[in-house]
Amino acid sequence: MKRIAFVLSIFLLGTTIFYLPASYATSQKTPSGIELSQLEERIDSFVEQFIGITTPGAAITVVNEGEVIFSKGYGYSDIENKIPVDPEETIFEYGSISKLFVWTAAMQLVEQGKLDLNTDIRTYLPDEINEKLLFKNSITMNNLMSHTAGFEDYYFDLLMPTPNQIGTLEDAVVRYQPHQVYEPGTIIAYSNYSTALAAYIIEQITGQPFSNYEMEHIFSPLSMSQTSGHPTLADYPSLIKKKAKGYFPNQEGDFKEGPWSYIPLYPAGSVNGTAKDLAKYAIALMPIGSQSLIFKDRNTLDDMLTQSYSPNEYMLSNAHGFWEYAGSVRGLGHGGNTATMSANLIIVPEERFGVIVLTNASGEMAITYGLMKLLLGTSETQNEVSKADLPSSREIEGMYISARQSITTYTELLGYTMPINVTAIGENEILINVYGLEGRYTQIQPYLYQLSSNGNPILYSEFNKIYFEMDETGVRRVTTGKIADYLPLDGDRQLPWLISSLVIAGVSIVFFAIAPIVLFLKRIIKRNKSKSESTEEKLEKRLYRGSIFLGSIILFNNILLIIRSMMSQSMLSYDGLKIHLIINWILLVGVMVIIVINLYNWKYVKLKKLKKIIRIATYALIILFIAVLYNWNYFNFY
Repeated sequence: MKRIAFVLSIFLLGTTIFYLPASYATSQKTPSGIELSQLEERIDSFVEQFIGITTPGAAITVVNEGEVIFSKGYGYSDIENKIPVDPEETIFEYGSISKLFVWTAAMQLVEQGKLDLNTDIRTYLPDEINEKLLFKNSITMNNLMSHTAGFEDYYFDLLMPTPNQIGTLEDAVVRYQPHQVYEPGTIIAYSNYSTALAAYIIEQITGQPFSNYEMEHIFSPLSMSQTSGHPTLADYPSLIKKKAKGYFPNQEGDFKEGPWSYIPLYPAGSVNGTAKDLAKYAIALMPIGSQSLIFKDRNTLDDMLTQSYSPNEYMLSNAHGFWEYAGSVRGLGHGGNTATMSANLIIVPEERFGVIVLTNASGEMAITYGLMKLLLGTSETQNEVSKADLPSSREIEGMYISARQSITTYTELLGYTMPINVTAIGENEILINVYGLEGRYTQIQPYLYQLSSNGNPILYSEFNKIYFEMDETGVRRVTTGKIADYLPLDGDRQLPWLISSLVIAGVSIVFFAIAPIVLFLKRIIKRNKSKSESTEEKLEKRLYRGSIFLGSIILFNNILLIIRSMMSQSMLSYDGLKIHLIINWILLVGVMVIIVINLYNWKYVKLKKLKKIIRIATYALIILFIAVLYNWNYFNFY
């Protein structure tokens, strides 16, 4: 990005500390302007609002000028046994912060001339993976770093509750390969698989399991003595005794203990360690002189932290896998979430300042996002161009769906439960609703909008600026430059079709929930009433009832599938749920056979007009219901 350049750590090679430029003089304030003498008081007052509410515990460490200037634990790592959090001893799951070690390893190989970020990665991949790639144009390591390789997101088998379900990385990248649904380089769609694939390439180049590589070339050189990237901690089992328990917050304001996370695509999120160790990594990313503990050439580090991708010249986005953060000074880092833990790490290289937050609660955002805003500040609003040169905000109104979703499995429906809604509130202002949060945005460049006020920390961090990329048909994508773009509704996913699907599903749910009960009660009432019926008439009734019962079984099979998926939370197992998809196919065949036989049987049965209409309507509803389920991938295997 042209507007914000990375500031080098030294002015001239070979200078001593006495000749460091003024920008590296020891700062007595955080980037947001808080005096360091007040740091503990400000962090305490902020964090204590949320301890015991959004998370049982947290470890927070702040680094400045190559030193840890604040490190403190809050709350409990184990509620039942009242074990307090200790930032030097308590082991947390880093979650997706682990990805930064993959990108660091990749840059080490770039430095050694063993990897080119712009070369097609297919040469490193087995045939089983290459054969499933849809697009013929190149996928590069840069695409993997910026999450623009085009893979859909699978919610299955991301996390496992037990370590015995973890195999080799090669097995995982072959078994869990998602479909490639976007042309490489065109859409940001956050991908755990992309990161694992990058780590697999590193394995191919180095001949080492990735967890061994990062231990030897990153953790050990940095003396991160209480950190392991092994997916089951098999290389460092003593850490297990010091690991925090993870929890799910519940609606009663309490916490339910949950499982630790074991990740088949482990380089994407398996690192476990302390806040103190993670601080060592943060410091290593901002060395004070020309030397680097993780690279031979300081220039490689500077290159890694330089922006490598952005959808718009005025936006912060991605620096070789590090997400850029719009603080008062440009920051870099990554958040992390596992089944029961949440984390965030952001550094400000220009000021050699960094913040680490580790918590033991699922989806904790109040501290992990809020503290960053408190300590790193916010960027100034960019000067607007002449309003006469700006297009009307009404051009971009609408509902948009995250590109980070499953396109080919029944979990696609989840993406439509979390859209962003854009409403014009003036010629150059819009209101955006996302995740239940509302933000007001002002157009500062053509189709580029900035959050008008500081707003919620989550909005500020992830939706600070929004760019509407246009083509001849209108909005092509909505992008924040981070995590995932948002796409307009298209084809049979446009609003009229969505409403039609919803109506059919609603009517089907009511009918197939009630109809079997009505038929059962009707049969009991008429059980003792004699009526002369031919064999064909009896068969017709049985077949009609059978179609309804099979329709009801289809309904309840898929309701059970949804319930089991929701109960699985982030540990969705495909093997455990595939039986429902198999049952769907069996029921589909069964109900279609019954309908065809009964329609044929009508040649021998004289039905009253009303009965015939009711039966035709029932069969039409069954077929429409199955069509909706099929359209939403409830018959798809992956």
